[in-house]
Amino acid sequence: MDLRDIPDRWKRFNPETPPYKYFPNRTRKQTMVWSWMAMAGFSAFGYLLAEIVERQSVGKEEQIKEYARQNASIEQVTMIKNQSEAFKEIMMRARRQRLGLPPQAHGSVDMRDPFDE
Repeated sequence: MDLRDIPDRWKRFNPETPPYKYFPNRTRKQTMVWSWMAMAGFSAFGYLLAEIVERQSVGKEEQIKEYARQNASIEQVTMIKNQSEAFKEIMMRARRQRLGLPPQAHGSVDMRDPFDE
């Protein structure tokens, strides 16, 4: 087998129309334009979808709060309150640590008469 018998496919290659698998006769410029149009279209679709979901969730949020207020037992209400207080405590500790402050020092629980001193 001689090297002259092997066809040189690079001589037939045109950089303006690469051998694409899908839509094989498109140019690079068409590919770029279609890509930008697809990105813009999908971004607009995602934005509109997010707006629709946001609008519907506002009404449902009010409805769920009302249902929870009417149908929750006392134990559930106290559990929710305790959980929110625990999360608040965790966030305050993280905030103090992030600001470089020492951990909060709790005062003494011993009862003292202030006039004895």
